[in-house]
Amino acid sequence: MPLTLSDALRANLRASLVGRDDERALFSAALAADTLPFHVIHVVGPGGVGKTTLLREFERIARDAGAATALLDLRDVMATPDGIAAAVHAAFAGAPERARRVLLLDTFEAAQELDGWLQRIFLPGQPAEQLVVIAGRHPPGPSWTADAVWADAVRTLPLGNLSAAEAEAFCTNRGVPAAERPGVLAFTHGYPLALALVAERLRQRPGLPFIPSEAPDVVRVLLDRFLRDVPSPEHRTAIEGAALVRAVTEPLLAALLAGAADAPAVTSLFGWLRDLTFVDDGPRGLVLHDVAREAIESDLRWRDGERYALLHGRSRRFYTSRLLAESHDTALVLGDYVHLYRDNPVVAPLLGPLVGAWRGAAVHPARPMCPADVPALVAMTRRHEGDAAADVAAHWFAAQPAATEVFDAADGTPAGFLTALALDETEAADRAPDPLARSAWAAVERTRRPGERVLLFRFWMDAEAHQGLSAVQSLIFARTVHLYLTVPRLAVSLLPGADPDLWGPVFAFVGLARWPEAETAGGPGVFGIDWRAVPPAAWLDGLAARVPMEVPAPPERIAPDGRVVLSREAFDDAIRDALRTMTRAHLMADNPLLRSALVDEASGSDAGPTERSEALVGHLTRAAETLKAAPRDVPLWNALRLTYLAPAPSQAIAAERLDVPFSSYRRHLVRGIAHVADTLWREETGG
Repeated sequence: MPLTLSDALRANLRASLVGRDDERALFSAALAADTLPFHVIHVVGPGGVGKTTLLREFERIARDAGAATALLDLRDVMATPDGIAAAVHAAFAGAPERARRVLLLDTFEAAQELDGWLQRIFLPGQPAEQLVVIAGRHPPGPSWTADAVWADAVRTLPLGNLSAAEAEAFCTNRGVPAAERPGVLAFTHGYPLALALVAERLRQRPGLPFIPSEAPDVVRVLLDRFLRDVPSPEHRTAIEGAALVRAVTEPLLAALLAGAADAPAVTSLFGWLRDLTFVDDGPRGLVLHDVAREAIESDLRWRDGERYALLHGRSRRFYTSRLLAESHDTALVLGDYVHLYRDNPVVAPLLGPLVGAWRGAAVHPARPMCPADVPALVAMTRRHEGDAAADVAAHWFAAQPAATEVFDAADGTPAGFLTALALDETEAADRAPDPLARSAWAAVERTRRPGERVLLFRFWMDAEAHQGLSAVQSLIFARTVHLYLTVPRLAVSLLPGADPDLWGPVFAFVGLARWPEAETAGGPGVFGIDWRAVPPAAWLDGLAARVPMEVPAPPERIAPDGRVVLSREAFDDAIRDALRTMTRAHLMADNPLLRSALVDEASGSDAGPTERSEALVGHLTRAAETLKAAPRDVPLWNALRLTYLAPAPSQAIAAERLDVPFSSYRRHLVRGIAHVADTLWREETGG
């Protein structure tokens, strides 16, 4: 049988590999044993030390031994339990069940938060004749090494720099001239990626000497020298663009070049990228080594922010076209898109799961709610939002059961849920028990045309954190984005938030505006998008136009003297927002009341942010305390006090401490807020 290209590539890899003799011997001996002496090998080392190269050598050894073999780079797999399980199943499809198998998981740091799930759930269910190799930057945790069940089943292989003799052999294999080797070895200290970069630089500049110099960051210095000598501006664009994205294909490269090169030139540039020693072939395109990617991207962002934003926008517009094309896998392309925001302090904690950045314990992807879930979900709602909300949730679970999706914890219990009501499919009787649904429908029905869809994300919560930051919230927001892009004829989507101060900047970043007309008195803030005015293509393009690290502030109307001029409706909104942040003054920074006449007169027009926040808190406190004067208003004062001035952990607990039904507490709170707003509005307007 004639040799294939794959055979030739494996031969090249074997010829270029140096060192790691002990690691190869350990792996080969385990593979040849009648019974596996252990089942898991952890290969641990910093970026660029050669973990991937070693795994490829393990793959070659296993294939030569006749074992069924699968090598998965977890950067290219959806970093969820289902995603990894599906990838492993597909990789071993057709392999005999009792045959020796080798599973190699590279770049495990991309799925590090699934470590517990892998150990407790996934691996115990794998065949006994399977040897698993996990390569990553972080050593295995105590649960691997201290657990008596796992202690004998695990081996750890820490990788360090090559020895002097191994580094010399590396230079020989890569064609580094003998005269250059002493300087190269002294400069790189046997660090494999550094050796590869030096060899690449010398290969591309034959006859020119390498002049080593002292540098604390070898890779950054080498990349700087390498980029300084790229053949053309198009080559520089290619390598800089590749550092921003997850994987580069020829169509994406053409988009990054924005017409600066014709099709043959793009193919040539793609081939040049592919030939670089720090670029690997991935299943979805070319992938830069992590260390090289981080160094190039951070340097570009620091050195030329405008060019960074330009390439960022080009890549996002490319992904926009893919997201809107039905022929592409939405989940994978959305992951590519969100990868561009991986350093954004607002987006990264929320949509990280799409690029493998899970936080906390393993949580399974969304599944449809089943009848057995209802008691737990109602109890979860009652605990976080009170009895009235729990009754509403139970109503919708019965009226629209398909609207709710559940996210399970590792033990199978609900870790959270999302209820996305199709308001356009409801009748007045369906909405009657839910004031928020009635208000939301009233806000959109006047302009809704036949056949248009309306989504209300009525409930969304984590079992423990409610609407705080968590892995569940990351998955919830990923699901909302998926629905934005896939629900046909979607006209409006509305999302209520119990803490607008926390989520407001996030919603503003992704283009969700405040919809006060959909809100109820004293209820949550409601944010939404009219997709008829901003269709998905325009919405995504708007994200692409933003500076990557920008968190936009809400728009305001500013008078010529610098004061904010607010309508009564906007003033009431600002009062509610200010009350919610009374004990967290740092969150008041964007409240328009800080530049109102009311605060100016109390603090002075030249006062700083701290003085203005203190003045606003003083106004709110004074207005609330006037309720103590009349006995009939004391319940209103108590509701305000335990909600905003000295807040209880939750509104349900506040009602319990006041020894009143939750519905009475909410009624008192609404009237108390209205009193504060009326009092301060009269002072603001002189009425």
